[in-house]
This record gives sequence, C-alpha cells and structure tokens, in this order.
Amino acid sequence: MKLTEKKKHILGEQEQERWEGAVFLILVALMAVYYGYRLFALTPWYDELYTYYWFISKGPVYAAIHWPLPNNHVGYSVLSAFLDYLGNAYIGLRGISYLCALLNMCLLYKIARRYTKGWIPHITVLLYISMNLVNQLAVQGRGYTLGITCYLTAWLCMIWICEEKRTAKKIYFIYTASLILGLYTVSSNVYWVVPLCMAGGLFLLVKGIQEQRSENCFFLKAESGKKLLKLVAASVTAAVGTILLYATIWLAIGSNLLTKEEAGAYYGMEHIKIILNAPFAAIGRGMKYMLDTPYIQSEERAGFAGRLWEFLVTLSGHYFQSLVVMILWGIGIFLLIYKIVSQIRKMENEHLLLDLTLFMGIIMVPVCLLIQCKRPYYRVFTYGGVLLALLLGVLVQMVFKGLCARVRDNRQRKGIAILMLVLAMIFGVKCIGFSGYNEQYGANEHAIAEALLQTDLSKWNNICVTDCNQEYLLYFLYGIRCENREIEGADVVLLDKRMTDPDFREMVWEFYHYYDTIPWEYMEQNMLPVYENDQYILYTKKV
Repeated sequence: MKLTEKKKHILGEQEQERWEGAVFLILVALMAVYYGYRLFALTPWYDELYTYYWFISKGPVYAAIHWPLPNNHVGYSVLSAFLDYLGNAYIGLRGISYLCALLNMCLLYKIARRYTKGWIPHITVLLYISMNLVNQLAVQGRGYTLGITCYLTAWLCMIWICEEKRTAKKIYFIYTASLILGLYTVSSNVYWVVPLCMAGGLFLLVKGIQEQRSENCFFLKAESGKKLLKLVAASVTAAVGTILLYATIWLAIGSNLLTKEEAGAYYGMEHIKIILNAPFAAIGRGMKYMLDTPYIQSEERAGFAGRLWEFLVTLSGHYFQSLVVMILWGIGIFLLIYKIVSQIRKMENEHLLLDLTLFMGIIMVPVCLLIQCKRPYYRVFTYGGVLLALLLGVLVQMVFKGLCARVRDNRQRKGIAILMLVLAMIFGVKCIGFSGYNEQYGANEHAIAEALLQTDLSKWNNICVTDCNQEYLLYFLYGIRCENREIEGADVVLLDKRMTDPDFREMVWEFYHYYDTIPWEYMEQNMLPVYENDQYILYTKKV
C-alpha cells in the first residue's frame, strides 16, 4: 500500500513538472513574438547605428581589431557581423540580442529551478523580463544582453563545478569561454565577473575546510580543494585570454597611430611592417590610447558617497520602483548574511553557493564604485536584473513556505502557488504594457526614418546628409553610404528644425550644418519642402 502511494506521488510530481515545463515553453514562445516585434518595429538609436555603421557592417575581422572609440562592444559586433551576412540589417544588428534574450530566460529558469520549486522559477523569470532596464535592452543592437548570457552560462557552469561530485573538463572550458566573451563584449562586465569568481572560490574554500575537518586530510587533497585550484586556473586563463584578445585591438590601433605620428620613428611605415618589427611598441601605443579615452571618467572623491547613493537609488528605479527595490536590496543583504552564517555554522551547503553569489553580486557593486570613484551608465548594470529576480524568487519561496506551513490540504497549497503566479503575470503584463515600455528608443532617429519614407530615394542620385544620424540611418535602412554634406547640388536634403532657427546657438555634436552654413537662397530657388514632422523638414530638388 505504501509503495502504491509512493508511486502515485512520483507520478504526480512528474505530471506537475510536465505542466510547469509546458507553461514555461508557452511563456518563451510569447516572448519570442514580443521580442520579434520590438526587433523590427523600433528604429535603432544612435549607439546601435554607430555600432552597425562602423563595425558590424564591415565584417567580423574588421570588428575584431578596431576600436577607434570606446563605444564598440567588440565581441557583440564580431558575432553580429556573421549574422549580417544574411542580408537583413535588423537581424544583423539585433539578431544576437534577440537570441540571447530568449536564451537568458531558459538559463535563468534552469538556475532558479535548482534552488526553488513549483512555480517559483516561473515567477522569477516573469519578474526578470518585466524589469524596465532588462526589457529596454533585450533586443537592442548592443552587447548588454549577450553579456547577461555569458553571466548566466558562467554561473550555471560554476554550479556544476562546485556542487556536482564530478565535473567534465568541457564545463571548465565553457566557464572560461563565457568569462572571456563577457569581458570581450563589454569590458564593464568585470563588475559581475569578479563577484562571480569570488563567490565560487569562497564556496569551495568553505567546503574544502569542512571536508578537511571531517576527513582529516590536507586541504588540497580534499575534493573541493582540488576544484578550487581548477576554478582559479580557469579564471586566470580567462583573464589571460581576454588580455590577448584586447592585445590584438591594441596592436591594430597602435600600428595605425604610430604610422601617422610625424615626429615618431614609424611615421609612414606600413601597418604590417610595424606589427612585425615593433609589436610591443604598437601594443603599448594602442593601450595608451584606450586608457587616455575612457568611456567613464573618474570623479572627485569629495562627496562621492552621497552621489553614489543617488546613483544607486536611480539605478534601482530602472528595474522597478526605486523605493521598493532599495527596500528589497536592504532586506536581501541582511537575509543573505544571516543565511550564509547559519549554513556555515551548521555545515549545510544546499543553498550556500546561491546565497554567496547573490551577496557578492549585490555588495561588490557599491564597493567597486567607491574604490573607482566612478558612476557608469545605468545600462552597464542590466545584469543586476538577474540578481534582483533570483533574490525576489528566494523571498517569494519563503513567503510561500510560510503560508503553506499553515495549510495541510495540497489543493490549497496549489491554489496559493497559482495565485502568486497569476499576480506575477499581472504585474509583468502591466510593467511591459505601460510606463514607456514600448516607446521608441530615440525620437530623433524615428523622426528621420519617418521623413525618409516620404520620398523614393532610389530615383535620386545625390543625397546630402546634414547630421550623423541621417548618415547612419541611410546606410542601415537603404544600404546607402553617403558622406556628402554639401547642400548645393543635392537632390534630397533633410534638415533638423533647429537648423532652420537663426537664434539657435546650442552646440549639437551630431550636426554637420547650422543656420549660418545653409545656403538659403539656393534652397529657395532649387529645393521644394515635401514633408514636415515635429523635428525634420524634407526637401527634394525641384523638377
């Protein structure tokens, strides 16, 4: 009788798992449609267009060795350049992000399912995809979503390394490759690489000490001690591999700069000759160039703590409502400290790796920023959505256990779980549907694209671009590389309305023309305004 009841229980669990898996697949399919819509419907903004124009469209080899400005997400550009061969600019620019956005849901679900049960992993994923910052960057043609894929992949590999008895060599290889690609894609991913490696190292250190005491053996002979050495070796290998990849960029940039320096010993020399004869000089020059043009400038240390607090509050608002998120961070930190200390004392390691990874990931951000005295762009911390979602998942599970402890009926427990899932779905749909979640990335770029649609560009031979956004959009939308900035003699001219205002004196770095540089007499005689929106006026040649 007992065996029959046990068998029924196992079959019931299997049926439940099938339902949970089916629901998750439906969620992924729905998000595939949603992300697919955003991929094609939203006009690329400046950073995307710059990346596509200067790197992706020029092929993977060019993208791998060029970084004239610290705005290129090298690893992302290289992978996207392969997709660009398919012939569709939108897929070339955003295809990698689209695939990674869907893969991130699966990876996060897999991690959440390891530590939480029932519908909690679904709630974790729903909360993650509902975050404003995550949603906004999900399919953008930048490297942030790919960076999160690397983060989750490395995290999953670390779980297998630390918590499984046997770990295949390929897991260490994937772990190393994920770290390298993450740093090669966005160098600022060091903000999650360091805490992740530290969390894994601390876990194996604690577990190794426990094994040493219980088995009365030397630390490095304990299984966890051996794994710690392998993990450190894999992390060091990742650091070396990243440096070598960036060295190729430094080599290419440095040789280019050295051949242009008139007072230098390598002036006028061919790039290949410099690379062969003076590789270290080229690498040093390229490295110096990058360090001299940082993307994020350091700030004055006086009063930085107050500015950093404001930064963290604003950053929290890019996930959900600032006050709520800050309270959750605070509760989470104290809860994680309590759980970590408690597990170490009791020698219980079931959730220790998760708790250490969450704690290090959360606490190391303000610590690093205080040391660096920098406030990076908020989008650098898109990966924080993973930490917040998993933290919320842990909190939801604690609440669920607390409620279920008072309920004996399994049906009532399932009802509570389903109710929590429905509430998360309503919350997610509300977040994605409102509060600017479906607005265009850049109103300016969208206005340009709208204006260009009002004429048949194929019948005009001479197009003039009056700002860089037009130049990049022309190539992205129509495959036209146009560097002509001369209005006189042009067949098509698109003017920002601010250019038509004689009193507008503000410096706009995107502009190639201002009111004083526009030949108005020529325009009146030869050009005809054919379309106007809130930001632009389109002129075509009088026929």
